[in-house]
Amino acid sequence: MKIIPRIYDPLFKRSLAGPLITVLLGPRQTGKTTTVNNFLESVSPDRKFYLNLDSSFERDRVAGRETYLTDRIEETLGFKLERLTERFYLFVDEAQKLPLIFEIVKMLSDRYSHNLKIILTGSSSLELLDKTSETLAGRIQFLRIYPFTLSEAATYEEIDDSEGSKTLYDLIFSGALSRDNLSGLIEQQKPKSNRKKDLIERLLTRSLFPPTFSKIEEADIPRWLNDYIDTYVERDMRSLKDIGNIEGYRRVVAQLAARVGGLMDFHALGADSGVTQVTAKKYVTVWQESLIGFLLSPFFLNLATRIKKSKKVYFFDNALSWALTGFKDRRLLEAAGESGHLFENLIISDFFKWGATLEKPAAFYFWDKSCVSEIDLVISSQGLTIPVEIKYSHALDKKVLQAIRTFKENHQEKNLEVPFSLIIYRGDFMAFEENIYAIPSWAFC
Repeated sequence: MKIIPRIYDPLFKRSLAGPLITVLLGPRQTGKTTTVNNFLESVSPDRKFYLNLDSSFERDRVAGRETYLTDRIEETLGFKLERLTERFYLFVDEAQKLPLIFEIVKMLSDRYSHNLKIILTGSSSLELLDKTSETLAGRIQFLRIYPFTLSEAATYEEIDDSEGSKTLYDLIFSGALSRDNLSGLIEQQKPKSNRKKDLIERLLTRSLFPPTFSKIEEADIPRWLNDYIDTYVERDMRSLKDIGNIEGYRRVVAQLAARVGGLMDFHALGADSGVTQVTAKKYVTVWQESLIGFLLSPFFLNLATRIKKSKKVYFFDNALSWALTGFKDRRLLEAAGESGHLFENLIISDFFKWGATLEKPAAFYFWDKSCVSEIDLVISSQGLTIPVEIKYSHALDKKVLQAIRTFKENHQEKNLEVPFSLIIYRGDFMAFEENIYAIPSWAFC
């Protein structure tokens, strides 16, 4: 299996150097175990121990003897943990499957954290969050792992590496983007632009989960997605005591997929899913915490107003939402105007994934003044505010520029620092007055 660098690798390596317990959160099949194992390959066998709690045999052993894990580590070392003077790595996979492990890990961390580095992963982020917040508060650093970004997909398919995208995102999040450095970046990537354009079109309905690149044939991806949904709902969600009606939850998630890019209306969501509004709200919270999708809040300087207003629905994988709505033919998507929503989802989720790799993660919103003055994405990073319009078109409408100008006019007396504004679409690079840059979507691959 081909292993590619992931965009969160630098953050993961920095976390490994610190004393806190590193907890990798994320849905199934996003690369958590692969990431840790890839790092541990370079570690001497007597300086690491891997405990896989997906195995009932290992769970029984840990539960059957209080000192089992300590004994195994000391067996690997060849001496008592009290004599440990070099870094030792303990990796516990599927940690949520044995609640007892969190007390054991807490004891080991409290006693030996100076030289014992503990890494926990699990496919049920909800249970991990619950158990770690109860037992390991103040001792942990969370890293959230998502499906591939556009540039990771391009890297796997050997179209390009992630360096160009990293530079572009760094310039955006830092507010350092200019006409000159942007045009230079785009010019540098132009020889590969046609392949990147093709990739963007495919990714409207093609999965970004790593196994769909490394293990699954293209024609078999729809079946894999159906199996993934069944596993996610039947195994991960059914185990949660708060989930209640599992079929109701499945219907809510399917309705969320049908609302990608649209405003959340809990009353309508509950009615269309056959559950109460209260239950719909609970299920949406579960859906968010499972890291399958997310809600984008409206941009208001008043936090109380922001909390009360309706939010927008997005998924971290386009193909997952496509599968949940019944694998509509691409021509039907085009005819129904749904390709634009999928394109918007693809770009916004990519920003979200890159924003999570920052030391201080960026925050994301949307802005809706009226039907003619809407901003798809508002980035808040390092004290800066950056409006972003996303259009599934090859040409620009004047309304796009007007929406950006209206946003700036509405906030010009509120001390917002807006270094530039972006339009992401399928056309060519253009720079306008007022530091408005139109960027081809392939530049993010």
